[in-house]
Amino acid sequence: MFLTKLVERVVLLIRGDRLKASQVIQEQVLNNPKIDVRFHTVVDAFEGAQSKLRTVKTRNTETGVTEDLALPAAFVFVGLDPNTSYLTDTPVKLDEWGFVETGHRLVHDGVHPAGFEDGEPDILETSVPGIFAAGDIRAGSTKQVASATGEGAAAALMIRDYLRAV
Repeated sequence: MFLTKLVERVVLLIRGDRLKASQVIQEQVLNNPKIDVRFHTVVDAFEGAQSKLRTVKTRNTETGVTEDLALPAAFVFVGLDPNTSYLTDTPVKLDEWGFVETGHRLVHDGVHPAGFEDGEPDILETSVPGIFAAGDIRAGSTKQVASATGEGAAAALMIRDYLRAV
């Protein structure tokens, strides 16, 4: 919706058969004349020249029909399901959607996880002392590449500091 304020047209490619957003947002998107929603559509290639995007090659996964879209820009967003299933049976606390809880979120209710009875975990530290999370799997992250990169660098420094202290 935000992009429609900046451009003439937004092409939204959906791999599945429906939008995964609140009903209100779905209605806003589907009824916006500036948004072209294409279901069952995947990107096969991004093509360009001189460091500029020229074409996005798409394919409808139901019909097999391919199309070359002449687009000046692309924003890749592949969903909000965190890949954290490997943490399910560990002491690392996940929120109700499967994102890793870190920092103050772990103690805001006054209950401190084991190992943090005398203080709070660092902003990127999980419910297990010495285990840190950064980027899209972290609850409260912005789900943006630039932020995830910065969080990764910050987590590396926090790990270094943690290891120096133990």
